[in-house]
Amino acid sequence: MNKKIISVALAFACACLWGCAGTENSDFVVCQFNMRNNGDKNDGRIVKREKNAKGKKIEIRDGSEKWSIRAPLIAEFLKYNEVDICGSQELVKVQVDDLSKLLGDGYARIGNPVNPARPHSTNNVIYYRQSRFELLDSGSFWFSETPDVPGTKSWDCSSCIRNTNWAKFKDRKSGKVFFIFNSHFDHIGKVARIKAAEILVSKVKEIAGDYPFFTMGDYNSNINSVAIKVIKDSGFMKHAREVCETPPYGPKFTDNYGYVGTGKDWREWIDYIFVSDSVRILKFAVLTDCINGVFLSDHFPLIVKAKIK
Repeated sequence: MNKKIISVALAFACACLWGCAGTENSDFVVCQFNMRNNGDKNDGRIVKREKNAKGKKIEIRDGSEKWSIRAPLIAEFLKYNEVDICGSQELVKVQVDDLSKLLGDGYARIGNPVNPARPHSTNNVIYYRQSRFELLDSGSFWFSETPDVPGTKSWDCSSCIRNTNWAKFKDRKSGKVFFIFNSHFDHIGKVARIKAAEILVSKVKEIAGDYPFFTMGDYNSNINSVAIKVIKDSGFMKHAREVCETPPYGPKFTDNYGYVGTGKDWREWIDYIFVSDSVRILKFAVLTDCINGVFLSDHFPLIVKAKIK
């Protein structure tokens, strides 16, 4: 065979090999995880309920699940499960800093506090492996009548301000570009949750456009709620559990209120991952780790193995 032909054939074979190499094994692991704030310094299982001097009902807890105990376990959980991107909720600044230190330099983070005027307020932080993903852009919007105005809230929302932090990433392995949206809906206001769902649908469409996306968060809404119906009726946001290509693993609830490992007497599903049609969900799990009697949070983490089509 002519040497020139052989050379061209080899060049073509190498091009095919390297071209495929970029997309082989390009799946990655995404986690949704409300990690619970440290507002109760003596957090843990409820020992008793009583009223304080002002007549307000309070819970007395046993201290078994306080942040200093849970934080190292959460970091180990993320590392062991090889989580590439994690959307977290409820963490205040000291917790964000603690977890970043425990995770080490392998993970970077982005996210604006729900109230930028108070930097120590809760932050729906997105943690990601910087060796795998390049951050191209990021931003935030708020669940209010003025979603582009930081720190705002509306309707029947509780005293808590709620927002979404988003990030645009490029996968260094496959070259694919995609978006992550990380949210926390209000736990009191029914109207606020419905409006939050409407804003989320609108903003995902506006910001992500035709790019693949993941939206995740604690939506404080069960699967049959109006808020979740708004999201599903959008037609372009798919519940990851329902489109998973293999049978999902774990219980059919995500709350762990009281740190007792059961969904009895509580809503069965309040944490979610939704994806675009351009995202394959290869595996889906709700993990209920309890290490030496310690639960990681009062929510169970959701983990998916995903691949951009």
